[in-house]
Formats: sequence, structure tokens, C-alpha cells
Amino acid sequence: MFSSANDGLVIVWSSGSIKHDVISIRSPVYSMTINPRRQQLVCGMSGRICAYDLDPDRESGHLINPLRPAHIAKEHNDIVKVVLCYESRIYSAGYDKKLIIYDSSYNGEKSMTPVHIHRNAHEAGICTLVISKDWDSTWIITGSFDKTVKIWSVDGKLIHRLEGFLSTVTGVCYVPRNKTVWIASGSSNAQLYDPKSGDNISDYIGTFQSTEDEYKYSLIHLKWQPEMNQVIGTTSRRQIIVWKYNPSGCITALRNKQPIESISYTHKRPILIFTGDHDGSIVKWEQMQSNNFMYSNEAFHVTELMLKKMTKMRRLSDKEKMDLKNTLNRMRDKDRREQKALKDSQKLREGKRLSKSSHDDDSKFIHPNKSILSTLFVEDLDIILAASEDGNIYVWGFDDSAVAVLQDMKRSSEKGDNSQDMSGMEKYAILLKDTPSASQLSHSHMDENQLAAYKRMKEEESVSNRVAGFICKYILTEHRSCVTSMCVVHKSYSYESTYLVSGGWDHRLCIWNLESGSLHSTFKDRSHTGDIKVDEDIKNSEWASDGVITCLQYNPDQNEIAYGSSDHLVYIRKFSPEGSQMPLLNTLQHDGEVTALKWNSINKQWVSGSEDGTIKIWAADGMNDLIQTLSEKVAITCLCIDSVNGAIVAGLQSTIKVYDGERFRLMQTNVGHTDSVRDIIHIPERSQYVSCSWDKTIRVWNEWKQVKKRNASDKDKNDIMEVNVPQKLAHTYQDDLEELGED
Repeated sequence: MFSSANDGLVIVWSSGSIKHDVISIRSPVYSMTINPRRQQLVCGMSGRICAYDLDPDRESGHLINPLRPAHIAKEHNDIVKVVLCYESRIYSAGYDKKLIIYDSSYNGEKSMTPVHIHRNAHEAGICTLVISKDWDSTWIITGSFDKTVKIWSVDGKLIHRLEGFLSTVTGVCYVPRNKTVWIASGSSNAQLYDPKSGDNISDYIGTFQSTEDEYKYSLIHLKWQPEMNQVIGTTSRRQIIVWKYNPSGCITALRNKQPIESISYTHKRPILIFTGDHDGSIVKWEQMQSNNFMYSNEAFHVTELMLKKMTKMRRLSDKEKMDLKNTLNRMRDKDRREQKALKDSQKLREGKRLSKSSHDDDSKFIHPNKSILSTLFVEDLDIILAASEDGNIYVWGFDDSAVAVLQDMKRSSEKGDNSQDMSGMEKYAILLKDTPSASQLSHSHMDENQLAAYKRMKEEESVSNRVAGFICKYILTEHRSCVTSMCVVHKSYSYESTYLVSGGWDHRLCIWNLESGSLHSTFKDRSHTGDIKVDEDIKNSEWASDGVITCLQYNPDQNEIAYGSSDHLVYIRKFSPEGSQMPLLNTLQHDGEVTALKWNSINKQWVSGSEDGTIKIWAADGMNDLIQTLSEKVAITCLCIDSVNGAIVAGLQSTIKVYDGERFRLMQTNVGHTDSVRDIIHIPERSQYVSCSWDKTIRVWNEWKQVKKRNASDKDKNDIMEVNVPQKLAHTYQDDLEELGED
């Protein structure tokens, strides 16, 4: 290791902090680097750069001959603060504002030829320079006293100019693991930038989100240590701070204004993420095209006008209105007799967490809170369903009138209407591409080109919907209390329509026809055969469980619907659009309230989580035998199934754990949330898990990658490859592969 100082000495250190050599240069050395191509030590001094040949044999008495430099470059006229080597080029920058690129390729001479001199690279002296290399790009990054950072190409062309720093840029480093640039500039937190787009992504990376800017120091220098995957920083208080890269940490952390309860996404491109938060808002998140860290967001609120629209959408016949009115009057009369119980229940609901008592009577008042407890996006209908704490299910969809405008623009373009506004045409150019006509699609036989065109047309229709806008279409209001969970039974499962099944605190299961936007049926227990005009019998016959329903899931493989309850049970029933034709098949037992339930379509298993701290995996046969129990010390808040490898992704308070779906081993732990994780989704198109939490953040994580086992054909290929490999190396390589397969 070489070190230099203003005393004009270059000291060479060996292992154990022992001085190996002390060389007198007789001039302050402000920067140094090794040129591996020429085996030279390149030193930046005041007004010049000196290159010294390395002399391992010490023929001159030192590792370098300080009296005979191989070359002296005098293009600078002030202190050369930074000098770096990259491939056959040497980059230097100094207090004279110059950025100089030298060619050091060997041509029989040891000279340094300047190929590019940028005399005013900054408005003030340059104090830092780094080279950042990615698999597809290489950048030169400079920081200056003018409080700016500039990103250059390797040829010296300016790409981005970064501004808005508090003071002099004293440190810059590039972290290749997450492809970000860290910049130190008078603050205790580093500013993070994407070098490709030049965007400030500090608010989207969780490294400095949880720290408060109250430290009495400022970062000075930053250095990336690739061997240990660490960023090392120094401060104004002579401290050293180390940040270690966490492969299980979140890729992106998105901030929301309210705690978040639920999350869902669209499979169609562009991929949209929808979240439901505590104030009843639906927030749409879309990844920006400039980089993979930043997301744009748009919030949609339920207004009083929409609530009035609800009554307009629910058109009933006169007889249905009269029956409904009589039923509601009977419910109100009963509520007056139970006013005390009603007030007690209302007090329980004013807290942050939902009340989970299975002995309280189902209430029929409008809940004071409006948290969106569950969200689902129905791809076939392009609608999002939001189950609310106020007892309503809000159905949001894309604005049909705006879609019609875009389609009119397309038809006008096909007719060659030149009067169309060209700015609008350019804006929606992606929506106006040529697509096959209806007559072409009517043929039963289409070649590959026609099929590809038809697929492109459907994708463009999806884009049209997303560009058009987002509105609340109607509201489903038959539930009497909080709606906690939903599942969709698609029309493709041999049913006449697309159905929604919802459950909640009123112990009921409601079956909705999503295509007509109306209540189709409700669950009725056939064991209750009393007079249906009696309120108590009506209530008991519609109760699907003794406790409140907390989670709901549909199994399309066996046409089963399962739901968890606060009575510690999971109920499995045969699904039917008619609520009276849903027989109970089995019940699964937990020791606490069931909080999460998922169907693992990869391994054909039911997976349930509970407040008792266990995750249970059940067989899908008629007996539903318990296969495995995963025990944790904290309650299970949510579950997700990896749709690629069947892994079980579980939220355990503020931690996320990923278990192998076959051997049930813990494979990955994700830490970053500071409050309860409420929901998790898997986006296989991006190989990511996305979670939401009460800490008001959405965090994006890398999915767990399952190592594929080798089959017989792969083994034969490896045996063939061993012919050209030395026997010892081939044996080691084979052992490594076998260990990898076992793991």
C-alpha cells in the first residue's frame, strides 16, 4: 500500500503496518494511482503529473526512482487533486477546473498523450473524481467546489449535471450492487443518484429514510469496498462509518401519507400497483421509465358525490325496495334494544387495530373509519375492488368515456384526418399503431403474423385504459359491518359470469355478480329451517362462521372456497354461485385467530397463518391432513405464495420470511419495515415481492431464486465437458456442483 502527504514522502506499507520503503519525492503528492499496463506509479502534484516505473528489485535503492520519472505531464497549472487509471487511459482533475484524459497505451514510448482537455469542466476547482463501471456502461463522475456533480462519458462528453447540494462536494462513490451513486456534500446523509437518468433517488432507497438529519457531523469522504460489499465513509468529527450491502434489503422504499392495509397489482403492461390505506384512499403506483427506483403515484378518494352515486347505481324493483325497507326497519328496531352493546362495539373499533372478538354480535352501523382492508384487481374486467372498514366495497375502473376519445383518435388517424392535433397524436402514438381489423379477426384461421397483431391490439387496448383515467364506477353495500376479505371466481372457471365472494365482521359471505354490479346471493346454512321472517333465524342462517371472517381464498383446482375466522378455524366449502348450495367439506384448527390464508397452486396445498405464531400447510385431499407446522414467536400478519416456485412468503410483524414450499426451510429474511406488515404480493414479471405496512411505506424486495436440481441429461453434459478439463480441477468442479445441488 502506498501513502503520500504534503511532506513530500511516499511510504510503502507491507502487511502488519510495517514500513516497507520510504521514498522522498521532494514535492507534495496530492494524489496517486497505479498504472497496471505500464507498471507505473502515477503521482499528481502541483501543476504536473509524474509517472515512475516500479522497480521491484530496487536497483535504484527504492521501489521507484524518484530522480528519474518516466514521464512528466504539465497540462495542469494548479494542484492535481485526483488521478485515476482505466484501461489504457489516465484521467486527472484539479483545482484549475480542468478534466484531462491521457492515452497511456504502449507504443514504444512511455509518454502520456492528452487526448481530451476540458479546461472548464466546472465553475470552480474539482475536488473528487471516480470511475463507475457497470456491465453496459462506464461513467466518469466529478465533484467540485461549485456544489455540483457532473457525470461524463469515458470520452469526456457531459451526460448529466447534478445540482442542489448544500456545500462543496467532498466525496463521491459508485455502488455497483444497487447501481447508485453516493454523494457527500455537507450533510450527515449521503445523496443517492441514478447515474443513467441523473435522478435523485434518495427518497426511494431505504438506507437513509429512517435516520434523522440531526447528527452533529457531515460526511467528508466515501469509498466503495468491493471485497466486503461495504461503503466506508469519514466524517468531520474524525469518525469512520461503514454501511454494508444487504442482499435481503429492499430495492425501493415508497412513502405514503397514511398507514397501508392492502396491496394488489395488474398483470398487464404497464404494471400498476394499487394500495389501500387508512383514510379510505386508493393509491396507484407506476414505475417510472427513467429508472427502476422511482415510482409516480396518484391517489383516488371516495367523495360524498360518489356516495350519492351509489344509490343511483343500485336500481331495485318496487317489491325489492319494499322488502329491503321492511328488513332494514326490523334491524333498526333491534339495534335500539341493543344500544349498550352497540356503543361498546363502537369503542373497540376506534382503536388502530381491528377488534377480533368472536362473541360480539354483528353490528349494522356505519363504521367511523374507512380503511381499505383488502384490494383486488380483476384483469378480465379492468376493475379494482376495495373492501372498506365502513362496510362498503368500492369498485373502481378506467374511464370509459376517455377510452372512447382515444379510440376516436385512432379511427381518425386511420381515415387520414390531417386536421387532428399533431401534439395529441404524438402523445398517444403508442395507442394508434396499426392493428388488425374486425374482418380479419373474424376468420377462424389466422397465421402467426395475424395472431401477433391481435395480441398487440389487446395490449394496446390495455394501455388505452390506463392512459384514459380512473374513476369509481359503483359501490356494493349489502354488508352490515367491516368487509375484511374478498376473492374472485373468474368466468373462465365454467361459470356464467365473474363472481366476487366477500366476507367480514358480519359473519356473512356475499356473492356478487361483477358484470352486472349487483348482489347475486348470500351464504345460507341449510341446517336452519326456521321461519325466515324471524330476524334471529335470518341472521343465524346467513352466518358462515361463529367468529368474524378475517381472510378468504378460492381454490380453482377443486372449486373450493376457504375462509379463516376469529374462532380459530378455517372453513372449506364447495363453491356455488347460489349461497344455499355451499356444503361444508372440512374445518382446519389453529390455536389462535386465523389471520391469513392462501392456496398454493404450485404444490396443491392450503397454507394458513394465525395469531398463535404458526404457519400450517394442509393437504388438498378430502381429509386435509396437516403436512407441516412452521412455528414462529410472533403472530402471522399476512401470507403470499410465490407463483413461480411455490415458496411461502410470510409477514411476521415487521419482518418478512420466505420458506421453501417443498422442504419448508427458511430461505430468506427481509428486514426493513418498522411496523406490522399488512399485505404482500409477488410480481413474477419483475422477480419481486412487494409489501405494505403500517409504517406508511411500500417496500420492493428481490424474490427468492430456487436453485434447480440437475437431471440426468445435465450430468451427462458435465461428464462430456470434463474431457477437456484437468482431472484435479474437474473433480473439484464436480464436487462443487454436487454441493450446490444438495443445498
